[in-house]
Amino acid sequence: MHTMDKVMKELQAFIAKKAPNGVQSEEEMQRIIEEFMMQHNEAAQYLQDYLQDDTVPADVYDYLDLAEKASRKKDKREYLAKAAELEPDNAEVKLAQAELDSKGPLDMLKILPNLIGAEEKRLKDEGIYQCSKGDFWLDFETRPYMMLLQEYLSDLTECGIHNKAIQVGEEMLRLNKNDNLGIRFQLMPLYAKMCNEMKALKLYKRGTDEPNSSYYLLPLALLYFKLGDWPKAKSYLETLKQYYPITKKLIRSIKKGDMGTLHSYLESTAYMPLSDEEVVAAYLTNYAIYITEPYFFDWADEALVVHRKKKK
Repeated sequence: MHTMDKVMKELQAFIAKKAPNGVQSEEEMQRIIEEFMMQHNEAAQYLQDYLQDDTVPADVYDYLDLAEKASRKKDKREYLAKAAELEPDNAEVKLAQAELDSKGPLDMLKILPNLIGAEEKRLKDEGIYQCSKGDFWLDFETRPYMMLLQEYLSDLTECGIHNKAIQVGEEMLRLNKNDNLGIRFQLMPLYAKMCNEMKALKLYKRGTDEPNSSYYLLPLALLYFKLGDWPKAKSYLETLKQYYPITKKLIRSIKKGDMGTLHSYLESTAYMPLSDEEVVAAYLTNYAIYITEPYFFDWADEALVVHRKKKK
């Protein structure tokens, strides 16, 4: 993540240098990117060799990477302190330090509002906040702010502060309309938990290119179970089962508390859409919500039982 941030920052500077008056066409942009990548590949290899020779890291992102890879807390803390010396106001460094020193999500909820407020003020004071609205993840300057909000969203959800989590998630969608972070997939279970049918369906309709995603279908089944419309809940379950053959096994494993079976599907971090791995990830990503709804999975297990007619 930090290495990619560094690359994006270098690319933006390279584009600004090559096209000071702005890029005039897609062809020009492609040519500039290709030229950058040729130079960057060489620079990346040089930097890798440079760091392997125990030479002092080049910038704050090198220290962040080293902190992320370090196995001992003492080493992590030292690398982050070096990063903070270079950029005292860097939001990514502050977030990493907070995560390292916190005792858990409740502790983070005491720290994050101040970090978010300070970064928001900085972005507004520098005129970046308004200019970047809609593309907060694509813009290198506003990406750390989104990291803070994403951590806040996750911690609020884990602590059961669902309405506030929804407010944060919705703000993230407003700031980053392309939703590269997949916040919609965290909002759907939150809407289900709070029985907010209107917002859930609005978000579902927004994802017209992924209507059969398990990230939508599973929470929609939960939503209608909680609303007492069990036929509709079963309909979404049946659709889920149609596209994800593992559905019955997944629900049975959840009911039995067999987490080992679930984790075995996620040995690789990459998975294809509409795959067994995706539906397992959809559950585990929102575990903090689903774990509080055991009776839904008891019901779902029964709802998916196929009752065959006895032969006369």
